[in-house]
Amino acid sequence: MSKLAYQRLDDLLELLAKQTTPLPMKELAKSFSISERTVRTDIANLNDLLSNVGATITLVRGQGYLLTILSKEQFNDWWTKSMSSADSFLTTSEERQAYLLFLLFKNETPLPLDDFLDQLFISKNTFYSYLKTARDNLMTYQLKIVNRPNIGFELLGNEFAKRQAISDLLIEKDLQEYLIGFTEMELALFDNIDLELLQDLELTYLAPLELLDSDYYHKNILSHFALAISRFLAGHEMTGFPLRVPILKQHAQKALCHFLDEIDQAFDIQLSSGEKEYFTYYLALNAPRLVETASTSNSSSETAKAIVDDLLHAIKRTSNFDWVEDKMLIEDLTSHIEGFINMNLMEARRSNPLLATIKKSFPQAYDLCLTHLEILGKQHGLYFSQDEVGYIALHIAGAMERNSSSAHRKYRVILVCGTGRAMSRIIEAKINKNYQETIEVVDRLSYVELQQHNLSTVDFVITTVPLEQLSIPHIYINMAKLDKEIVKIEHFIENFKGSKAEIYSLFYEDFFLHEDFDTKDQLLKKMTQQLFQKDFVPENFHASIMKREAINQTNINEWLAIPHPMSLLAKQSAVSVAVIPNGVDWGEGDLVKFVFLFAISKEDYEDTEEIYSLLLELMEREDIQQAILQNSEYKNFLEHIKQL
Repeated sequence: MSKLAYQRLDDLLELLAKQTTPLPMKELAKSFSISERTVRTDIANLNDLLSNVGATITLVRGQGYLLTILSKEQFNDWWTKSMSSADSFLTTSEERQAYLLFLLFKNETPLPLDDFLDQLFISKNTFYSYLKTARDNLMTYQLKIVNRPNIGFELLGNEFAKRQAISDLLIEKDLQEYLIGFTEMELALFDNIDLELLQDLELTYLAPLELLDSDYYHKNILSHFALAISRFLAGHEMTGFPLRVPILKQHAQKALCHFLDEIDQAFDIQLSSGEKEYFTYYLALNAPRLVETASTSNSSSETAKAIVDDLLHAIKRTSNFDWVEDKMLIEDLTSHIEGFINMNLMEARRSNPLLATIKKSFPQAYDLCLTHLEILGKQHGLYFSQDEVGYIALHIAGAMERNSSSAHRKYRVILVCGTGRAMSRIIEAKINKNYQETIEVVDRLSYVELQQHNLSTVDFVITTVPLEQLSIPHIYINMAKLDKEIVKIEHFIENFKGSKAEIYSLFYEDFFLHEDFDTKDQLLKKMTQQLFQKDFVPENFHASIMKREAINQTNINEWLAIPHPMSLLAKQSAVSVAVIPNGVDWGEGDLVKFVFLFAISKEDYEDTEEIYSLLLELMEREDIQQAILQNSEYKNFLEHIKQL
């Protein structure tokens, strides 16, 4: 487990600590598979820390780096406490920055600098770097970190803003850990209350409100309730609520009042009116169907139905995904969008902490929603923010998964046997025994019958007769060693799957760039021009791409972008690729190094899920990224992409 800012610093320091002679730069770079420039940066970061604990790393000219202990007692004491302990959960720079915020929110009195340094295992310079980031993040909430001389650092600002910041910046809401229980950070934040008791009370007294139809929204409600009680017990009372609080439907009001009475009794508190408004607001925000909308309720329902119908027909028209009769999707989407309309009526907006995860994990679903909801929102007088688009994209991603699962079927196979039907029955029985979940033998034919047969509905052929030419894939099995030969079919199926989902054919050397560009627009013009010259796309392709970029940047993280047009304009499908070693500014400080420009025809769009999966895999493989950046020739690119 890392004790320093990142794991490589731990490993580098431990390596140097074991040496009695200098380690050459090249050996260090090779040991950690990093550049010499990165080694120098790591050494500088280590020296920044070691200067406070009686040690330094020096460069011995012509030999290499050597750890020099200036104060053995001071260094050994630090090493024992910081490097040998196994109880620190701060394994990354991001975790340390989050813990700095945690300390500011959690401590009731100003915290001295030395306390921060001891608890974060960082140097003074690193602390001030983290502090600047924290101040920048908190500025959005109008919160300020002040340093009181000889006393320490404390956080000033409105209590409601503090709770917003805690929820947004500290409570990690990923798709897995957040939903199945309280995260480590929540347990630390809410350590002054019994979370199991709170959950039991909520499940018991709010059961009539049927909050369990969405794990995510239910957990949001529970997390905000825990935050309110914890802060109240710590003396941070919400004396007045700054936003308009919606009126709940009568049955919801009654249930919430009963629940809050039980909270007062269970935790021995008396919640103020401001705190009760906080509970009401976050219940309504995550379950907007509980909001009383009076005479507007019917129109909200009708508008939601119309938007869902328009959205699903637009998706079918532009992508061939046909969900216009998907009752589950229609019901879920209508309920969600009706709630969204109700939130607009109560002038509320909910942020989506999952947005980055959704964009990264479900880029295809997100993009389908974004382009269509931009238009539909204007038609219906609504604004679908990126946060709301992300929520709706989850429903679409679910439909994609169901469609993908239902589309899975057995491979339709013809068995060709030249020795008669009795033997073909035996072979069929062996195939069924081994591959009954994978293969359906739709017919047994002789070689002559095969010549007359329509193969358009067949996936491949298993034959005991050697065939030199056939219009579809086939595998030959030798009758003389039948049992061993049957096993070969498994390997054939694996290769066949790959050929059926052949995504590498979308890459062309003619549409591959490996050079630096001054601007994003310059790069996209070059990429679209290459496609246009080969007649893969129409003349308006570039304009459509830039229109899409204007709605929202198409990079799915800080270094990978997947630009594409507003609609499926391509005449032939291809993915144009640009590898930019020094990166190109994509906006908002993101320096993109990999660009995959999607030129996909409407007919092929449903089959492009594999290319999205490939790119998501690339995002996780830093070794592949570096290998491509270091040698950005097309052959090297394709070789490494095929390793994913």
